[in-house]
Amino acid sequence: MAFHYKPNTEPPTEMRVFKNLTKVASESAKFRRVLWTGRNSQLVIMTIPVGGEIGQEIHTVDQHLSFHSGTAKAVVNGKTEHVGPGDVVIVPAGAEHNFINTGQTPLILTTVYAPAEHKADTVHETREEGERLEEEGKDEPPEWAQDLHKKA
Repeated sequence: MAFHYKPNTEPPTEMRVFKNLTKVASESAKFRRVLWTGRNSQLVIMTIPVGGEIGQEIHTVDQHLSFHSGTAKAVVNGKTEHVGPGDVVIVPAGAEHNFINTGQTPLILTTVYAPAEHKADTVHETREEGERLEEEGKDEPPEWAQDLHKKA
């Protein structure tokens, strides 16, 4: 099935509506796919395979994760919570975190980074691909979405 939403790669000037975000997220089997990037935030969908995880990481941005299907163990700064459909976890910048799929189906979620964390048209097939591209500096947000990254 072809994925029919294209990310914006220029600064947005118009409203963007994603009807039934749970359905939109479930239509992508990719580990990570950016849907929308603004000057101050970014909407990303993720599909974590059975037995998989996002990977332990720390961001310099805030992250809000909304869970649409599946179950996970959320680990943030050493605290563990079990989460599932309808739950939201907010990870503040600087917090060490990981989300581990504990269910028998893929874990499907959306996440909002504020400000943007990834390249505007990012699609990562796997966690390993995403980590490699990040390490190589090939998954940076566009210049126009980095105002909040800059120190005053």
